[in-house]
Amino acid sequence: MRKSGSSRRKRPGEGDKILRFAVAAVLLLFLVAGIVVVVRLMNPRVDATEGRKRLEEVASADVQEIDAKIQELEAEERKEKRESGDRSYNEIFAGTLLLGDSVSQGLYEFGIMNESLVIAQRGIGVCGAGRDGLKECEDRVVSANPAKLFLAIGMNDLKAARGNADTFEEDYRSVLQEIEKALPDTEIYINSILPVQSKVIEENSDYGNIPEFNERLARLCEEEGAVFIDNTDLVKDEYYTADGIHMSPDYYPGWVDHMAEVAKL
Repeated sequence: MRKSGSSRRKRPGEGDKILRFAVAAVLLLFLVAGIVVVVRLMNPRVDATEGRKRLEEVASADVQEIDAKIQELEAEERKEKRESGDRSYNEIFAGTLLLGDSVSQGLYEFGIMNESLVIAQRGIGVCGAGRDGLKECEDRVVSANPAKLFLAIGMNDLKAARGNADTFEEDYRSVLQEIEKALPDTEIYINSILPVQSKVIEENSDYGNIPEFNERLARLCEEEGAVFIDNTDLVKDEYYTADGIHMSPDYYPGWVDHMAEVAKL
């Protein structure tokens, strides 16, 4: 969507990467302030408005660059910890929940994450009959009140909505707003619908609308304040099971890593 290694020794330099950049940012601000003071003392009658404006722009740009670098380093450190086994997926996703369909069931069926972190049910969705099963899962999510919630539904809606993206978007919006109202403090992340193999589309053309459904999800996230996670590029041909829809165990670590990266876990 690793083994716990709390006894592992920290790698040299890991702990003070962020500190170094924070100190650099502070020093930069002091430097800019000092330059402004010197300019004023040396040229008391000169209008320093333009000069000060330029210095502020430079300082702002430099601070933004430093901040971006800090965020990059934080992401690298989180990745290193995951890959080195310092934290298990269960530790990384502690306090979160994933609500999904049969694809999500693979997270605990293949031993990637504990079932306590995943609420998944075959056949659920936002449209048609799948909505009944989803409502039951929603109730469990609301009771758990997670800090972060990952939604991974929509595959079953392609058939339920008969490929109609308008119906899908309207029904998904209704579900999302229900969850947001019940869990106002929960951060919500919406996973894209995974692509399927061509043979599936040949059997049912509704599956050919997956790209459009994902475009609607991305727009919905922007409008409703959720975060869209596009997993399309994570899928490889060798990951598909015989039905051309579900994923083999090899897909799941990359998916979980991607969710953790986007959510900054």
